[in-house]
Amino acid sequence: CICAVSNLPISIAQRQKDQVSEVLKSKGLKADFEIINAPSRGQGTGTFIFTEFDKSIAGFSSLGVKGKRAEQVADEACESCLKFFESQMAIDEHLADQLIPLMALSKGVSRFTTSKISLHLLTNIHIAERFLPVKFHISAEKDQPGEVSVEGIGYEFN
Repeated sequence: CICAVSNLPISIAQRQKDQVSEVLKSKGLKADFEIINAPSRGQGTGTFIFTEFDKSIAGFSSLGVKGKRAEQVADEACESCLKFFESQMAIDEHLADQLIPLMALSKGVSRFTTSKISLHLLTNIHIAERFLPVKFHISAEKDQPGEVSVEGIGYEFN
């Protein structure tokens, strides 16, 4: 987990770290932490939680804004992380939409499960179906966990 500040007291990043540690510990999870005082022209703070699983990785973040407490920044990153972890799906919502072009171009059937069928994912599917002769299959409604599959066109790069 990285907790960072720019042109703000380092104690803000320390509070974010303490909150992430407490939340994850309450769920039986532990993390390694790095606190960064990053150079920047402006002020800011953020928390990034990086997770490693047997066959995948995922990251979850939250940025501070004026008036948002450090603990809330940490809680937002933790909430996203835990929601993904508890979904037991293979891919987080932010990676899911990036896989669509590759799946459409691949040979054979590709599929994955994702923690959330996001609007961004649905948009990328819509665009891929307009550009290529493919039809994606989605097992759930928007904002729900689900599976995405497609028979790709088998494009071969020369």
